[in-house]
Amino acid sequence: MRCIHNYKLIFYSGILLAFSIISCQKEIKFTSSYAPVKQVINCNFTPYNSLNVNISKSKTPNDFNSVEFLNDCKVDLYENNVFVETMRYKLKDTLSGLGWYVSTYKLKPAKSYKIISEHPTLGIASAEEFLPSRPLFTANLLQHADSINPTRSGKFSITFTDSSQFKNYYFIGVYYKILKPIVDTLGDTTYKVDYNFNIVSVSNDAPNPANFNRTFFTDDNFDGQTKTMFFDFNSLYNTTYKSIEMIIEFSDIGYNFYSWTTQQIKPPSNNLNEGADEPFNLVSNIKNGYGHFSSFSSSYVTFKLR
Repeated sequence: MRCIHNYKLIFYSGILLAFSIISCQKEIKFTSSYAPVKQVINCNFTPYNSLNVNISKSKTPNDFNSVEFLNDCKVDLYENNVFVETMRYKLKDTLSGLGWYVSTYKLKPAKSYKIISEHPTLGIASAEEFLPSRPLFTANLLQHADSINPTRSGKFSITFTDSSQFKNYYFIGVYYKILKPIVDTLGDTTYKVDYNFNIVSVSNDAPNPANFNRTFFTDDNFDGQTKTMFFDFNSLYNTTYKSIEMIIEFSDIGYNFYSWTTQQIKPPSNNLNEGADEPFNLVSNIKNGYGHFSSFSSSYVTFKLR
C-alpha cells in the first residue's frame, strides 16, 4: 500500500509540475518593421554666426555600415519665409565624408529660419525654428567654496526681464574655466586651460530632478515679468589651479532646442524596463526626416575666483 501511495504521489506531483510549466509559457508573435530611410538633419545655430547643417542618411537596426554623410543635397535657407541662399557643402574629413552645408549669411536674432533639403533619392526634408535674442541679465555670486572652506556649496542669483511678445524657453548652466598644472617628462610645470562642465544647479523655480548640468525652464509662471531666481550648485575650488573662473551661461532657446534636449534627460532613478530608459524615436521639428534643427542664444557672466 505504501508503495502504491508513493507512486500516486509521484504521479500527481509530475502532473502538477507539468501543468505549472505549461501554464507559465506564453506564445509571443514578433513582427518587425523598420522606419523608412530618410535624411538625418543635425544643426544647432546661434545669432551672428553662419548656419552649419550636417545631413546624413538614416540607418535600419540591421545596417552595420558606417554613417553615410550626404553631400549631394540642395539645401536652401529662408529667413522669415524669404529665400536667402542655397548653401554649399564644405568637406571636413575626406575619409568619412563628414562635412556641413554652410551659409555665407550671418543669422540675425528674433528671426525665424527654415531650411529645405532636397536629395535625389530621399526626397525633400525641411525644418524651421525661431532664433531668440540674447537675454540681458545680471548675476550675483552669493556663496562659493574657497581655500578655507573648500567643500562649501555655492549659491547665486540671476535677474532678467521676460518678453511678453513670445513664449520663452530658457536654460541656465554653470561651468568652470581653469588653468591646470601639467608636469612634463623633464619635471617642468606648465599650465593648460581646461573646463569643467559637469556642474549641477537647482532652484525652487526650476526643478532639476535628474541633476542635469543644464537647468531648463519656461516663462509659464512669469510671462512678461522681471524675475529673480536663486540657485544652489556644487562649487569647485582647488589651490593647485593657477586660475579659476566660474561662468554662468543664461540662454534663451528655441522650442525645438528645449523639446529635443529635455526628451533625452534620463529620469533621476534607473529602473529595469522603464519606458523612459528604453530607446525611442525623439520628436523633433524635422519634416520627412530625423534629427533636430535647434536654436539658442546665450549670454554669460564670469566671476574670477583665483
